[in-house]
Amino acid sequence: MTNSIFSKIIAREIPSQFVYEDDVCVVIMDKFPSTKGQTLVIPKKEVDYAFDLDDDTYSHIFMVAKKIAIASDKALNPKRTCLAVEGFEVPHVHIKIYPVYDTSRGLGPFLSSGEMAEDEELAELAKQIKECL
Repeated sequence: MTNSIFSKIIAREIPSQFVYEDDVCVVIMDKFPSTKGQTLVIPKKEVDYAFDLDDDTYSHIFMVAKKIAIASDKALNPKRTCLAVEGFEVPHVHIKIYPVYDTSRGLGPFLSSGEMAEDEELAELAKQIKECL
């Protein structure tokens, strides 16, 4: 598999706003969020399909997603937080964490990328979430 954009972010070849990192995964602010505070949990192993992950990595990224979602809830006060496992646009499995502020719209609006966010806004949101970890 070729190096995905996520592998390049993990290697610090491409700048990003990091919220969390451990030996298994990183969490970054989504550069193209469909909702304020959207984050990505990305395993360091470059695997295209979630069910091809080894069991330990699979379990770990979901535990980290829960930790980040709880911190995001505290920091941003959404009505609900949703998760989606992806690997479509980037062939590197990742979990998207969507803070939902208006639950009347369903998930449809969140499943596509939004406009590119400003780095300053992403840095501030990352700081707020990190403070709640």
